[in-house]
Amino acid sequence: MKNKFMITVSDINGVKQYTLHQFIKIFVLWVVAVVVLVLTVGMLLLYSLSDKVDELDFLTQDLQDTKKDLEQHNNELKDNISNKSEMLSSMNEQLLEIERIVGLEPDIESSFYDRANIAKSKTVQKVESSIVTVAGLAVLNRSIPTGIPVEYKKITDRFGYRMHPITKKRHLHSGIDFSADVGTPIFAPADGVVEFAGVKGTYGKFLLIDHSFGFKTAFGHLDNYAVQSGDYVSKGDLIGEVGNTGRSTGSHLHYEIRYLHKWLNPDKFLTWSAETYLDIMASERLVKWDELMSQIEKRLQTQTLNNTNTTRISYGNFQVKQK
Repeated sequence: MKNKFMITVSDINGVKQYTLHQFIKIFVLWVVAVVVLVLTVGMLLLYSLSDKVDELDFLTQDLQDTKKDLEQHNNELKDNISNKSEMLSSMNEQLLEIERIVGLEPDIESSFYDRANIAKSKTVQKVESSIVTVAGLAVLNRSIPTGIPVEYKKITDRFGYRMHPITKKRHLHSGIDFSADVGTPIFAPADGVVEFAGVKGTYGKFLLIDHSFGFKTAFGHLDNYAVQSGDYVSKGDLIGEVGNTGRSTGSHLHYEIRYLHKWLNPDKFLTWSAETYLDIMASERLVKWDELMSQIEKRLQTQTLNNTNTTRISYGNFQVKQK
C-alpha cells in the first residue's frame, strides 16, 4: 500500500473509493507544476515583450523625430548650397565686370558708345597690322560662335544685369533671350562637339557645345534635341528646337557664349562679318585675338606645307630614276 493511494468520492448515490498507484500521483503533480511553470514563464515573457514593444515604440518615435530633424537639416543645407551658389555666381559676375573695367585704357570707355570712332585695342591693332588671309577669317568664322542661331520674333532680354522676372532679384543675365514659337529650329553657330545634352536645373532641357579656342555655347529651355552628347556638329547644323522648359515665362531660346568659364555678350557676335569683326574684337577684351589668329595662320601654313609635300610625293612616283 506504500506505492498506492486511495481517492474517496462521496455523492447522493453513496461513497466510492478508487485506489491509484503512487506513480499517478507524482505524474499529476508534475503536470500541475509544469502548467504552473509554463503560465509563470508566459506571464514573464508577456511582461518582457510589453516592455520591448514600449521600447520599440519609443525608438520608432525617436527615429521619426530624427528623420524630421535630418530632413529639416537637409533642407537647410540645400538652401545654404543654393545661397552659396548664388553668392558664387554673383562673385563671378562681379569678377567679370572688374576684369572688363580693369582692361579698359583711360578715357576709352566712352569710345565704345561711339561706333564711328571706336578705339582699337593693342590686340586688335596686332591683328589688323598682321597678314590675315581670307582663309584665316573663314576658319575663324567656323571655329567661334558667330551669327544668329534661331529665327526669332524679337529679343526679349539681353546680356547684363537685370531684375529677374520670377525671383525678383537683381543678377547678371548671362545670355540673350530670343522669343520664338515652340518647335522653332535651332542651328549650331560654329563647328564643335556636343558636351552635354540633358535637363539642367532652371535651364530645363539644355545643350552645351564645345567649340575651338576655348569657346562654348549654351542653349536653354529647349523642347527637343536633334543631337546628343558626344556628337560632332558643323556650323549651321540643326541641334534642337525652341521650348518652354525649366524656369521660363514663355517659349524662347536662352543663348549664351562662354569663353574660358566666363560669359561673353552674345549680342556682339550676332552681327559678325568681314566688315564688323575688327570692331567686335575691339569691344571684346577677354579674348587674345592676335594669338588666336596667329594659331589659325600657323595651322593653315602647316596644312599648305603638308599638301605640297603630299603632291611632291605623288608626282615623285612618276619621275625617271637618275643614273
